[in-house]
Amino acid sequence: MIETPYLLFLGDAPDMLAAKVAIGIRDWRPENAIGQIRLPGCGADLGLTELSLAEAKEAGAKTLVIGVANRGGVISAAWKEVLIKALEMGYDLASGLHNLLRD
Repeated sequence: MIETPYLLFLGDAPDMLAAKVAIGIRDWRPENAIGQIRLPGCGADLGLTELSLAEAKEAGAKTLVIGVANRGGVISAAWKEVLIKALEMGYDLASGLHNLLRD
């Protein structure tokens, strides 16, 4: 079971089409989405509160959900700093991308 609530990671998604996982959570389980976190240049915006990892943790977030699907379904090198920091802070990490998180 993926623990709630979630912080939705939009990374550097170029547009809303790439944020389909996050949109689904926002629309179908809004009570579980406490905010979003985006990298510079991100073209997607769910209209949720923009939170840092620390702010979301303080607000009770338990899982960082990679809410975007990029070309090839891989974990972008640009995302790794945020994802690793989240793990170090005690977040669970959820991903539906083709790359396995352990890799």
